[in-house]
Formats: sequence, structure tokens, C-alpha cells
Amino acid sequence: MTDTKENKKKPSWQEIQEKKINMVKERGSRVLKINSPLGSTMFNILRQFDMAYSHFKARLGEMDGISHEEGEELMAEGREIIITFSDYTARLSKRIRFRYYTPREISEFMKTEQESTPE
Repeated sequence: MTDTKENKKKPSWQEIQEKKINMVKERGSRVLKINSPLGSTMFNILRQFDMAYSHFKARLGEMDGISHEEGEELMAEGREIIITFSDYTARLSKRIRFRYYTPREISEFMKTEQESTPE
């Protein structure tokens, strides 16, 4: 007998909690308390992006996959989105007098970009 959608038992609350606890122990995991509906939406998008990015890297340069040229374009677009979101968060934080720390990766990227751009 094969497992179908009807035959699969929905995991119990305890099983879900155990899975979450085990995931926290994994390298690279993060725990995040969500404080707003927008934050929840952003987290859901981020979770899916992270999974898609993993598949993207696996298909990069593969036959029937994504060419390096197209991959470069997609990553440049992704960086623009991240920088725009960081800038927005900085403006919002400044407006409410909340200290925003620009992620180190963005600061380093911006510094590299400025150094490579001739004036």
C-alpha cells in the first residue's frame, strides 16, 4: 500500500515542536521572534527564498539549468533588493529613533562597490 495524502497522519503538536527543537541545533539555523504581521510575511518569503537559492546554486551552470550569465543577473537583482530593503529599514529606524545596524555583508559590499567605481 502506498502512502497517499489521505493515509498520511498529520503530525502532532509535540512532533512539530520536537522537529523545531532539532532544527535549532543544526548549523546555520537562526531563531527569530516575529513581532509584526509584515515581519511574518517577510519571514515566509525569506524561508522560501533560502530554499529556492539552494536549488538555484545546484542548477547553476548545469545543462538545462541556469547559465552563469543568467545567474549573475539574478544575483545582482537580489543584491539590489536586499540593499533597498536595508536602506528602507535604516530610514524607518531613524524616523522612530531606533538603532539600525547595517549588516556587515552589506557594508563590505558597498565599500567594495565604491572602491571599484572610478570617480
